[in-house]
Order: sequence, then structure tokens, then C-alpha cells
Amino acid sequence: MGYIRLFLRSTLWFLALATLLALSLLLWFTRNVEGPIPEDPVTDITSTVPTFIGQPHQPKPITAPAVPQHPFLARQGLNSMHNDSHQSDSYPWDGPQGHNTQIDSEHFHPMVGNCVSSVMDDHGRLLSTCVTPFGVTLVARDPETLSIIARKKITHWLPLGKKFGGGVYFHVDHQNRVLLASNSPAIEIWSLQGESGLLQWHRESSIDLGEALNTVSREDHRVIDLMPDWDGNYWFITRTGLVGVSDRNGQQINVIELNKEHIDNAMAVGPNGVFIASDHAMYRFTRNQKGEPSILWRRAYDRGSAPKPGTMGHGTGTTPTLIGNDYVAITDNADGQINVMVYKQTTDNDRSVELCKVPVFKANLGTSENSMVAMGNSLIVENNYGYEGPFENFSAEPGIARVDIESGTCTKAWENLEISSPSAVPKVSLANGLIYLYTRDEQNPDNMHAWYFTAVDAHTGQLVYKVLTGIGKGYNNHYGSISLMPDGTAYVGTIAGIVKVWDQH
Repeated sequence: MGYIRLFLRSTLWFLALATLLALSLLLWFTRNVEGPIPEDPVTDITSTVPTFIGQPHQPKPITAPAVPQHPFLARQGLNSMHNDSHQSDSYPWDGPQGHNTQIDSEHFHPMVGNCVSSVMDDHGRLLSTCVTPFGVTLVARDPETLSIIARKKITHWLPLGKKFGGGVYFHVDHQNRVLLASNSPAIEIWSLQGESGLLQWHRESSIDLGEALNTVSREDHRVIDLMPDWDGNYWFITRTGLVGVSDRNGQQINVIELNKEHIDNAMAVGPNGVFIASDHAMYRFTRNQKGEPSILWRRAYDRGSAPKPGTMGHGTGTTPTLIGNDYVAITDNADGQINVMVYKQTTDNDRSVELCKVPVFKANLGTSENSMVAMGNSLIVENNYGYEGPFENFSAEPGIARVDIESGTCTKAWENLEISSPSAVPKVSLANGLIYLYTRDEQNPDNMHAWYFTAVDAHTGQLVYKVLTGIGKGYNNHYGSISLMPDGTAYVGTIAGIVKVWDQH
């Protein structure tokens, strides 16, 4: 009996220690960390890797009409990952021009903590959603120090190996509140409350979407994006091709299903309606008198015979981009060369909706998984073919191109087949005429995780400068967005946190 008691006691101690160790590991893995993003050990960085390539830039502004202000969102340029409701990815203000450019970073999580995109609220606070293997955290930062001043876990899911859902795309509304979809699924509105130093995220309201979605299809709903239309109604889309609209108070919610189609990207919203790209077709929606989503036009595109390396789905990889109130554009997934597809926003029938298509990049070596940039009547498109990172296959085929729309026709103004931007959403400063990318450099070893904030001349497509942000796996942006703030500072979401880039005058 003594041996049995001893055995049981030892077993209980072992289980207790194992439980304590497991809890300690869980706490360690779920904690946030502070300080710069760690770098890979390199014997002599300055001699091994160039820290600055190219020359400082002199502004060459681009003249373009302002994006119409959305009546229910914050200032256009500062309300979402793609800057505005048109998903233009262009800014009216300046960005770094390579003049004594400085770099700072902040680590978010000991494993993976990608602070995907950043916006700035009316009080000058940097707002982000940061994705870890344990969920999505809503974060407010001091833009100067990058220190976190408020945080709140909003979804609890394991996104690794899965297509992301609620919380990654978010928008700031006209009352300075964060609008996002949780995995409940629900429409949620969050605000920062309290005094400086004691700020907390507060959920002001929540509109349940589960019942309305389950009425159409019972499944694990992943709401990828939601945004108000010009009348203030909330539109939402799911990965499995459900499109819904709710009134402001959640009293009337209607959902329709796109027949055997999926949605892998965000939507665009303008005065002419809601624009959504499925993996089969481009759509224009409006809310009818019954409060239901109504398809005004649908145009199928060439989705190709299979997904390409560097895409997340079988179809377009681009969020629709509105060009003013006239056109909307995506890329297709055609075999051979892919095409930039431009459609008329308003038209009487499906047959006349397609304006033009322009082939880009090398045959069988092109795809785009990122939203295009609209700058006036020009589009910037990036090649992501081959990127399957973040830690392996983290290069992509080179390619960036500009397509101009004029007098009802589309032409390729230039194409640069030397610069490779594996996965960063490109951005443009209209004030200085630069396209901002996030790249590696062909001078570096293929297996080196050295990453550069990169500027390209939007007028010519030629490289202007590259500045090293860091050397390490955590510096890969892995689809994290570049964001420009009105003071000219750029922020890049990376797989380990956030990078800050600015010119020191």
C-alpha cells in the first residue's frame, strides 16, 4: 500500500508540475512583448547588406481629384487598410522621400504578431489590429514611441493555416469609433474611453448576424469585411459567398447567397453602390426598397484553370478599386497573362459594363493578391506570383505596372519587370509622386530575410530608393499593409509587429 500511495503521490506531483509548465508556456505564448523586432544574427550588417540604395527624392506631385468623403466614415485616407471606402490606396499627403530616413520598430508577440494595418484617429492615436495564433487584438499606440496605450482581444481563433475572418479588416466611422466584424459573428463598434494613460477599449454596440446568416446557410461563418453604404446601412460579406445588409440598428438584416462562389477580399463602397468581387465575377449591389441586397450588374471574368502560386483563392486576388465615381477595377486570374479589368460603375446592362482589359506581367509568371492603387485615372498593379511565405518561398516574380484610362480606352503606360514586392499592398503619395513597396534586394543572399521600405517613381516606374528596415523573419510584412500618416511618417505591419519609417529633417 505504501508503494501505491507513493506512486499516486508522485503521479499527482508530476501532473501538477506538467499543468503548471503548460500554463506557464501558454501565458508566455499569449503575452505581448516590448522592444524592437528581433534581428537575425549577422556578423557585420553594414558590410553585408546595404542599408540605403538609390537617391533622395524631389517631389513630383500627381494631380488627381479627391476621393469623395464617405458620410459615415472618418476622413478618407485614414479610415481603413486601403485608406478609404473607394479602396484607392492613394494619399493626398506626403511620405518618406529618402532624406536621412530613420527606422524604428515594435515587437508585438513572441511567436507571430502581425499588426496588419494602421490608421490614425482624430486624437492622433495609431489604431491597428494585430493577429496572433491566439486571435485578433485591437490596439491603440502612441505614434511617436509605438508603445501600446490600450489593447483588447476581440476574437479568439487560430488563423494559422486558415483564411482569416473577423477583425483583420476594420474601419473607423464618422464618430471616431472602430467598426469591425467579430467571429460571433456580429457587427461590433468599439471606442476608446478614459483619460490619457488610462485608456480602455469599450464595446459600444453589437449587432448579431448569426441568425440571419444561418437562415441562408448553416456553417462556421467567417465575415471577412463590413462597411456602411452612403445611407449608413451596414454591408457584410463572408468567405463562403454570403452578402448581407443591415440597417443602422440591426432591426432589419437580409442576406443572399452567391451561387457556389466565394469571396476572398474586401468590398469597395461609393455613392454608386457596393462593389464586391467573388472568385467568379465582379458585382455592383444596392439595397432595394425591401431592405435586401440587390444585384445591379454581374460580370464574370476569366478565373483561369487553377489558383496560382501567391494567391489565396481561385479567382481574383484583388479588392475592388473605385476610380472616382466612373470605374471599378480588379485583376483576373487568366491562364497565361493576367489582365487588369476595368468596368463602368453605372450601366444599363451587363454586356456593356466591361470597359477594357490590359494584360500585365510575363505569361505564366503573374498574379496579384493585393488591391490596386487608383491615382486619378491611373492604376498601379503589383505582381505577387510565387510568394508563399512567410518563412519559406518568401520571394515573388518581379513586376509592377501602371495602366492609364483615357477616352474610354486603357493603355499600359509602363511596366517594371525588375522590382519584386512579394506581398505588401502598394501605396501612393499624390503629394510627391512616389509608389511605396516593401521589398528584398537581389544583392542579398536568397535565404536572407533582409527587408526594405522601397520607393518607386509613379511617373516612370523606376526605383528611387530603398532603405533597410531590418534583417529577420519578423520583418517580413506577409500581406501587412503600408500606411502613410498626414505628418509624412509611414508604418508597415510585419509578421512580428510594426515598423515605423520617417525622414529626419
